[in-house]
Amino acid sequence: MSSHSPALHQAFVRGGWAPRNKQVVKDWVRRNHQTRLSKKGTLSSGEEESLIPAVQRFKKFIEGDPVILDGFERMFKEDPPFAEIQDYKDLLAHFNIVLQETPSYGDLGPPIYMLMFHVMNTKSGWDTFAIERLNAEFKELFVSWAAHLSSPASTDRLNKEVGGWFHEDAMKAATEDFPGIPFGQVFFTPNPKAMTLGYKSFDEYFNRKFASDVRQVEFPERTDIIGGACESVMYKLATDVELSDEFWIKGEPYSLNHMLNSHRLADQFKCGTVYQGFLQVTNYHRWHAPIAGKIVDIVDVPGTYFNMSPALIGDTEEHPYLRSLAYLTAVAARQLIFIDADNKDIGLMCFIAIGMTEISTCEATVKIDDHVKRGDELGMFHFGGSSHALVFGPQVKLQFFDDYNKEGQLIRVNAAIAGVVKD
Repeated sequence: MSSHSPALHQAFVRGGWAPRNKQVVKDWVRRNHQTRLSKKGTLSSGEEESLIPAVQRFKKFIEGDPVILDGFERMFKEDPPFAEIQDYKDLLAHFNIVLQETPSYGDLGPPIYMLMFHVMNTKSGWDTFAIERLNAEFKELFVSWAAHLSSPASTDRLNKEVGGWFHEDAMKAATEDFPGIPFGQVFFTPNPKAMTLGYKSFDEYFNRKFASDVRQVEFPERTDIIGGACESVMYKLATDVELSDEFWIKGEPYSLNHMLNSHRLADQFKCGTVYQGFLQVTNYHRWHAPIAGKIVDIVDVPGTYFNMSPALIGDTEEHPYLRSLAYLTAVAARQLIFIDADNKDIGLMCFIAIGMTEISTCEATVKIDDHVKRGDELGMFHFGGSSHALVFGPQVKLQFFDDYNKEGQLIRVNAAIAGVVKD
């Protein structure tokens, strides 16, 4: 069973990471299956001809690599996810549908993850999804989807219909942390009178900015304050973190060398502090500087997309992947932004943007040697799962405010979440 609080589990559901119930997923897979049958039947009877190029390439890769092919075949034997998806060919047929569509708002969760979470939770799935060359192919597959989600065609779900992102339920979810304030006063809308509110693509909507007077920096003159870097939910706080630890075991220890990709600056964080949160699907996906300082380095780390903690493999509780977020700091596709603080009591810290499933693209909007003030934008996620972590050195002792160190607590971006305590 999960060691996390009920509040955290509810935050996963509310945030769009987990489906409302099992039936929602089964019904969605069944509808996709009917879409297949209405076209060309199964892959073996001609459906392969209708696969988009990105899925054709992915299929060719699987079948051309004996280790990958064996892994996919074994994971489906261990746990076939649905009656309609019995092998990797069925899976690819469902990929082919999802990757041509814009995600809809609703009770489902991230669509690719919904197709994968059963086989991820198998020994063969873990072995296979950890392989570097497979993750490189996943990235190429999702580049194709990203192209669609950045195109005008992706605005087809920017409407008020059921499943649309402007439906009253979606608007309510997007603004639930701003009681009584309408969407157009919480978020910047390029053209409030347009059907799509002026957003030119789903990606532009997904990366929408806050309105200018929302989430202002608290105590901007104070250099001893740590600001919320992402509008997110608090997941875990750890102190005295080791440079190298067994991050794959139960208890989710952090391992700094792995998190920081053996960076030349990693030693400075030995016995330091890690503070991690996750972002909700319906909310704000840009990152902001938690401190004022100079950008020392920016590193993109290729990583996994569907690899969960091996300590949880076979866990019968739903969605153990969502209890693997500390593990993901060491293995998932991510971006590291090192900042040398103006306040010498803070010194060097690192912001980590962490991908979780789907596209998981991390885009920095700052450059090395830039100076940022607390609250300045650092970058953004593109569609897909996302978590983040703040890493501080052992010299930084933090006093957290307003329960910002409790699991399931909303972390308001630019809020004063902690102060630096001097010895």
